[in-house]
Parts: sequence; structure tokens; C-alpha cells
Amino acid sequence: MGGLAGASAGGPVSDRRGAALEYQPALDGVRALAVALVLCFHAGFSWMHGGYFGVSVFFTLSGFLITSLLLREASTTGSVDFRRFYARRVRRLLPASMLCLLAIVVAVLLGQFELVPGMRTQMFGALGQVYNWVRLAGDSSYGALFSTAPALTSPFEHYWSLAIEEQFYVVWPSTVWLLVRWSRRRGRGPVRPLVALTVVAAAVAPWIAHVFGGSAGYWATPARLGELLVGATAAAWLAGGGKVPARAAWAAPVFAIAIIVLAVVLPAGSGPAYTGWMTPLAVASAGLLLSLQVPGPVRTVLSQRPVVWLGKVSYGVYLYHWPVDVLLRQHGWRLTTPGGFALAVAITLGLASVSSALLEQPIRRATWGSPRTFGVAIAAMVGAVAIVTVVPVHRGFLETNGEVLAGAAIDTGVPSETLARATTTTSATTASATTVPVTTGGSTATTVPVTTTAVPATVVTTTTAGEPVTLTLPPPPNRPVRILIVGDSTALYVGQGLASWAVANPAYGRVDILWCQGCGFVLDGTITSFEGASYVERSKEVVDTELAERVRTLHPDVVVLMSTVNDVANRQWSDGEGTLTPMDPAFRQRMTEAYQHVTDTLVGLQVSSVVWVVPPVPTQLWEDKEMRDPARYEVQHEVIRSVAAASGPTVSVADMDDWLRRAGHFDDNSWRPDGTHLTEDSAGRLATDWFGPWLVDLALGLPVG
Repeated sequence: MGGLAGASAGGPVSDRRGAALEYQPALDGVRALAVALVLCFHAGFSWMHGGYFGVSVFFTLSGFLITSLLLREASTTGSVDFRRFYARRVRRLLPASMLCLLAIVVAVLLGQFELVPGMRTQMFGALGQVYNWVRLAGDSSYGALFSTAPALTSPFEHYWSLAIEEQFYVVWPSTVWLLVRWSRRRGRGPVRPLVALTVVAAAVAPWIAHVFGGSAGYWATPARLGELLVGATAAAWLAGGGKVPARAAWAAPVFAIAIIVLAVVLPAGSGPAYTGWMTPLAVASAGLLLSLQVPGPVRTVLSQRPVVWLGKVSYGVYLYHWPVDVLLRQHGWRLTTPGGFALAVAITLGLASVSSALLEQPIRRATWGSPRTFGVAIAAMVGAVAIVTVVPVHRGFLETNGEVLAGAAIDTGVPSETLARATTTTSATTASATTVPVTTGGSTATTVPVTTTAVPATVVTTTTAGEPVTLTLPPPPNRPVRILIVGDSTALYVGQGLASWAVANPAYGRVDILWCQGCGFVLDGTITSFEGASYVERSKEVVDTELAERVRTLHPDVVVLMSTVNDVANRQWSDGEGTLTPMDPAFRQRMTEAYQHVTDTLVGLQVSSVVWVVPPVPTQLWEDKEMRDPARYEVQHEVIRSVAAASGPTVSVADMDDWLRRAGHFDDNSWRPDGTHLTEDSAGRLATDWFGPWLVDLALGLPVG
């Protein structure tokens, strides 16, 4: 990158056709400062909320250096050698980037990053320098609520900023050349048109954030273009004869301190980076770059050998530090401790040093011509694409298993009038007592008798309180029980576990899932805890329209309702009332009415058994303290129980929160890596040990508690 792998790093840079661009050690010092901010931010230090501003510094430095080179070449040769420019960029950037990617592929083959979703897509995004768009296409504010779990963190996350700079390099040389030609015809320099472009970019970024959301404001290339253009404008001003006065040396400390302060005080998940206002803040970075053009104390400090060395290897440091951080966290290291941070930095610096000495610098100094450079690069890319295409990757966390879902799906070809009621295949008076283990914390603690009695089909209202942790299946019924799961993504993965269980036990169950991301059963009001407007609208479609259609099509014996997050998020129903939490009586009353509405709808559709799941309370892995407050979930749990109690014998409660606690899995990160969603494996174990038999017993009218 221009900022990360600077055009002026390591000595004077020449195009062979133009004068050299004078090497400035202090600019390597700026890289060192920027990468240090990023290292502290990604380590997770609580005092470094906005260390991502270091990336903004890199953006501005990139615009400054690349534009300086292009303008110097244009002024001394009268043109820009595009082929030579891109060959230099390829030799400088591709080797380390590809090595990092292939190292991650090897780690995947060794069993690391198994739960990270979308790994193959992310590999292609990183390889094709479009990772920011891949990230944006797959992101949502809802999903971001669960992104802090180490096991789920992608080792490619940092490629988003590299992608933005690469995309900038693709279009910027021709843009500069057009601006230079246009300016020459008018007898002026390119500063004014660059200022105009920067102003336009600064205005477009907030519009992007407003229209497309905060994620687009952070990751979309046009939204971050202004930070690059601020540096480009500063470079054009200098190239056009702008003079930095000697007294500007005393402004350098102000700008340097401003950068550090911004890195400390900017909020981590909101603020200018998400609202499109980073371009004005980039003025601090440009001010530092300009003030370093004259001797001064900051320039002296940033030109010290250790600082310059860190700046020279900053590209490798940035590339390798994030996978190192992720791996260490996944293996239990806390990077905010002195030992953990020192280990992460030491490994990162070691990798960056070796990469620079043995790979990057030899290739950069090679005397290959442009054709050979492009040929080798194309061959390397083809090889990398082939590797990424064939490398086996695990299905990541929260990725659906389409084969299992299809295999467990309810058969819609059976007419409802010929669908016999699901009953046991034994006589109504037969009872069998078996001894099953009660599992606590993953170990067998004791055994208790479980009596399975075949009785005429009736339904009961029950919870899991007092049940054994592990249930056994009754004798096979006359046909599989038809189960429909309805709800949000937590319901989806519980349902996927049930589907896996149904595939393994085809005589007992068939499973279909009706879900949407962020789906809830409170269908009005505006969510204020996060960007949830689209989830409310989609929930209305699912609950008010699609649910009835699915019931009429599938004729389920049991409909299971489950929602964890959106229904307990803060909401606003009117300006006069303001924002309400679930602990407010008005909020609780509306939740009760909403839950009663969907319950009555299903009872009116003559569903034999309606089951409300008491969802497990999310654990401490949530980033948002507000959303991990147990009090708001307790309100939801109480509402579920009260609605079920008031709705008659066909409505039951499955207390999944209680079961996870008694089974010893409530705080087990291997069961809920993000603190909220079950994994494919843990959902399958829940279905096998408890929920599958529980639902079968319920549908058959057998005692479940």
C-alpha cells in the first residue's frame, strides 16, 4: 500500500524516466505511529476505542505518496508510464499479501478457524482485493452484535482496508493524468480539481452512510475515498510549489497529538467512521504530513532508527498481526495482558521481518521487466485461485446445512384428510421404565428412572423444570411427528439441530423451519438498540402471512416459536412516550399482546401443539452491555410463561434456558461460541439428548415432565 508499503520506503524512489522522489524517514515514522495504533486497537485495550483511525492515517499517507510520485513523473517526463506503475505495485504488494493468505489456508488445513463462516468466499475476496465488498455484502448490524467471539473471528478481517487502497490504485494513475492534462490546458495546477473531488467525496460519504447504513459508511470504497483524496490534495499543493513555513514544525506536535487523541476517544462501533465523517478528520493526518516537510522535534523523533524500521516493515506487520491475534485469542490468550500483548507483537514483528528480508525486498529489488512481473503475478494468482477453489473448508458457524434441512423436510405430498394422527404404536396402557444418565457439565453424575407411558393423545402445558437432562425416545409412532420451527437465527440453528436429529431418526420426526434474520414476534414499534427497522418489517411478513401459509401447507403436529434478541431490544412506539425497555410496563404489555396474538393465530389454525421456547439468556460475549442484561430476558421469559398459561392445554413451554443451565452448557463457549447461537454440533446434541424426544412425547400426548 502507499501508506502501508510506502512508495518512498527504503530509499529514493525513481521511475527510471523521472527524477527521484526524495526519501523522508519521518514518513516511515508516520507508518510506525499508524500501525502502533492499530496494534493496540486490535489487541482490545479498553483505552484505545478508536485505534482504527490508524487505518485512516494509512489512507491519507497513501494518497499523499502515490500522488506525489505520479505528479513528479508527469512533470519531469510529460506522461505517466502506467505499465511500470502497476508493475511496481504488484511487486511491492502481491508477494506478502499472497503469503499471508496461503498461511491462513495452511492454518485452515490444520484445523484452525473451523467455525468462521464463509471462509472460501472470504479467501476469494482477499485474493481479489475486494474484501471490503465481500464484508459489506455479508454484514448486518444484527450479525455484528455477535461478532466478538474469538472462535468466530475471521483471520481475513483486515483485508478490507488493503482492498480499498488497491481499488484506489487501479483508477488513480489515470485520474491524475487526466487532471494534469486538463489543468495544463487551463494553465494551472491540479490542486483546484483535487480540492473539488475531495469536497465531493466528503459530501458523498455521509449520504452513503445515511442511505445504506453505517456498515457501508465504514467499508464502502466511495465512503472512504475522501481520506485518500485529502492526502492527494496535500501532495498536489506541494508539487505545485506550495511552501511549508519553518514555523509549521511547531504544528507537528499538535497534529500528532490530535491523531493519538482521536484514536483514543473515537467510539469503537459508532461515530464518524460509521456516519461518513472521516474525511474532515483526515485533515489532521494531512497536517502532520505537511508539517514534517520542515525540520522539527516531531520529525526528529519519527526519524529515529527503531521507529523508521517499524515503518518500513509496517505492511507486513499489518498483514500478519491480525491472523496472529485471532489465533492467540482462540487458544486462550488475552492480548490485553502484558504477556499476551508482548507475545502477539513479538510473533508479528518476527513474521514481518522474515517476510521483508526473504520475500518482499528481494522481489522488490529484482530487475525484472514489466512483462515478466505481470506474467509471474498472473501465474501466482491462477495457482492461488486453484488452491482456494479446492482447499477443504468447514461449514462455518451460522451457516446452514442445506443437505440436512432438505433431508428432514416435511413431506407436503400427503393430503391433510389422509394424514393420520401421530400416535404411539403400543397399547394405551403400556408403560416402560428405563434408566438414563443425567449429564452435568459434560460428565455422568447419576441416573434417574424415566417412565414412558403410551396414553391417548392429549397435550399438556409444561416446562423442563425437574426433568432429567437426558430423555429417551418412546417406541416409534405410527408416522413421523411433523415439526415446524418459527423464529430468528437462534431458532434456525436449534431447528437445524432438530433436522439433523430427524435425519438420524426418520421414524420419529420431520422438520421444517420458517425463519428470518432478527425475526421476532413483537411486530410494531421501532428498535433503537441497533438498526432493526428491516427486521421488524420482515417479522410482520413471516408472522402475519407466511406462518399461516406454511401451517396450511405442512399440517404440522407441533409449531415451535423462538426469538432471542429483537423482542427484548429497546423500542420506541411514539415520540411522546420515548424509548422503552422490556422492564417498562407498557413494553411488557405490548410484548404480551404480541405473543398472545401469534399464539391465538396458531390455535385458530387448529395446530395440535404450540410450543414457546424460553430462549437461553445470552452470555458475556456480547459487545453491547445493554443487550446482555439478564433482566430484559427475564421479562420475556415471564411473558412466555404467562401467555402459555392463559392459552389452554394446547400451548406448552420448553425451557431451553433451564435445560442448558442444568446440563452444564450455559456458559460453555463450545456450545454457544458467540454467547447466543448454538453450533451445528451443540444443536444436534441438544436435539438428541432432550428437545427431539421432548417434542415427540408432547406430540404423542406422553408425559414430558
